[in-house]
Amino acid sequence: MTTKKMSAAMNTPNLGLRSAEIGSPGARPRTLSHALAIWVAAITVLAMTVLAAPVQAASKKAAAEPITQVYFIRGFMGVFSTGFDKMAKDLEKSRIHAEVYSHLSASAITAKIVREFGQSKKRRKKLVLIGHSFGGNAALSVASQLRQKDIRVDLVITVDPTRSGPVSPNVRKYVNYYFPGNGLGAKLAAKSVPAKRITNIDMRKRSDIAGEGDDHWTITNNAAITKEITTAIKRALR
Repeated sequence: MTTKKMSAAMNTPNLGLRSAEIGSPGARPRTLSHALAIWVAAITVLAMTVLAAPVQAASKKAAAEPITQVYFIRGFMGVFSTGFDKMAKDLEKSRIHAEVYSHLSASAITAKIVREFGQSKKRRKKLVLIGHSFGGNAALSVASQLRQKDIRVDLVITVDPTRSGPVSPNVRKYVNYYFPGNGLGAKLAAKSVPAKRITNIDMRKRSDIAGEGDDHWTITNNAAITKEITTAIKRALR
């Protein structure tokens, strides 16, 4: 019985199978079970072809996801660094993808940067880390961990971090805003990098900051600080 007749007998469409598609040259279905096996194999191949398309599309979509260039890291409990959320939204308007994290997320941030760097090594984008208080400590830690993966950080901005380091040679520039003598903020120490890479800004000497009544807890909402940080980020990413 031919494939065409067998398809009709089984009330299934003729798939137009040729001998080259089902075995050695000259092969023909010999029994009902043989023909059924051929039909199932053809349907399986067809299904695999159809199902492969969405997978490929999904892969392309995943590859097109924006790479995070700016990481804001909040301070203790995340309740005193709300100005970072506004800065992140402002940067998104300039098509700069920014995300806000907890100071407890240092390891997750490092892993994400390493993963994205691996996916985009040929078209590497610049990277900026910003942290407040404990989040400043976390930003310093993340930058140091990235050194082990040979990943450069273009800018690290710390706002009243409670530690003076670590500072790392894979960071092109550090900018540190701090309140001296408040028992919390610390000045960054240039131990393993040239001093010219570190800019420490004493906020007590800034009337547009200290004069506004801002302190360690409210500083990320200060208008002058917000403007300076967003401007520095955009400059570093050019």
